[in-house]
Amino acid sequence: MHEKQRRNDPAGDPDTDSEVAAVSAMLWTERETLELLLYTLTMEQLVLTSGSTRWLKRVDADVQAAVARLRTSEVLRAAEVESLSLSLGMPVETRLADLAGGAPEPWPMVLTDHRTALRGLVLEVEAVASENRRLLDAGSRAIRETLDNLSTSVSTYDATGVAVGSYRGPFLLDEQA
Repeated sequence: MHEKQRRNDPAGDPDTDSEVAAVSAMLWTERETLELLLYTLTMEQLVLTSGSTRWLKRVDADVQAAVARLRTSEVLRAAEVESLSLSLGMPVETRLADLAGGAPEPWPMVLTDHRTALRGLVLEVEAVASENRRLLDAGSRAIRETLDNLSTSVSTYDATGVAVGSYRGPFLLDEQA
């Protein structure tokens, strides 16, 4: 009977405390990974706004590496949260806010702080990523317009200066002309 009471009331259960601590550690890792992603997205934005396209490939690789690291972190966190949810007698798909409500003291405040920080970081990442997409789209449009202007129609002239033909499409300029 004593064991059953402990199952229903996770407070003071060393197994539950260690599971909540593991979730908290994973949330710290996820926060650090989101910080890294935010940093790399900010670096990408600086490269885009500076016009130093030379570094675009490198900074994009850094962003992709941070995203891959975040995906791995999310999978590991989900496994820890699932284990904790089951220990607390909650459904597997329990949200962090609900876990905080069902966790023994002092964990509710810790989990709530993690949730608040994660939400803020996600909003920052989304804002910078959105601005980067806008900058990339604008750059792509500018390149497309430049290429379109290079392929306009060109008239050719005879020795007297009279237009003799028109050519539409890409052209090469004679470097010696």
